[in-house]
Amino acid sequence: MTASPLSLRPLLLGAVAFAVLSQGGCAWTRDKLGIDANYKESVQNQPLEVPPGMDLPNTAAAITVPSVSANPNAASAPAAAGISSFTMADGVDSAWRRLGLALGKVPGVTVGDAVKLLNSYEVTYEGVTMLVRAEAVGAETRVTALGPDGKPMNSAASNQLLGLLKARLG
Repeated sequence: MTASPLSLRPLLLGAVAFAVLSQGGCAWTRDKLGIDANYKESVQNQPLEVPPGMDLPNTAAAITVPSVSANPNAASAPAAAGISSFTMADGVDSAWRRLGLALGKVPGVTVGDAVKLLNSYEVTYEGVTMLVRAEAVGAETRVTALGPDGKPMNSAASNQLLGLLKARLG
């Protein structure tokens, strides 16, 4: 006589329930009997100790002062007084074009991007990168040097460059 499939289902269900319940009882039994106490007190379970000074990054070469060499183009540039801005008696479009031509002729100036929408040129002069901008002020155009933060620069390099540009553009 063969067993019907319906009679094996309760046995199978009972075996699965026993297996699930017996797995949960192992952790409960260990805690009640104190079997894990030796494991929790072992030396290998202690937190890692970091030697003093090893928890910070190396800052030995963080502050290095570069050597400064004389600018070879500075001797050939005419001496001009440094200014923070100047105005040109010209429209902003014409002044922007003239400014680009003048920047290309000033010794020591590296012209980067020319941005027509802002009427500005990205330039590097004496190691300082700045934005030389032409902006309309009534019928005239004012030329200023802006720093990376968008505010007018008042450094020696920017003032000297603007002085050279004013001498060249008149």
